[in-house]
Amino acid sequence: MATKIKQGDSYKLPLKLTIGGELIAIQDIQTVEVYIGSDIRKTYPGEIEYGAGDQMFYIPITQDETFSLEANSGVSVDVRVKFTGGDVIGVYRMATLAVYDATSEVVL
Repeated sequence: MATKIKQGDSYKLPLKLTIGGELIAIQDIQTVEVYIGSDIRKTYPGEIEYGAGDQMFYIPITQDETFSLEANSGVSVDVRVKFTGGDVIGVYRMATLAVYDATSEVVL
């Protein structure tokens, strides 16, 4: 099932990174790149936060960014990881965010 967001939403999208169902250890990760659609790019370290307690990455998405997504559509999410050993692997299958239209287009 696709994650549902509404234009104008602003929060941190949770992401757990696995390969073959196995959690990727944070100490094995050098960089994470996430694309939401074709224009929103976030990286770890940098914009993306990591929660050691729950082993989740949190991708911040702003109101302006969600307003830029096409309403009533599905938006792809692509994730690649650069490992400390130098390998770069797409570790998360293309997911979809279901984007719903907002009545108000004002950033709060």
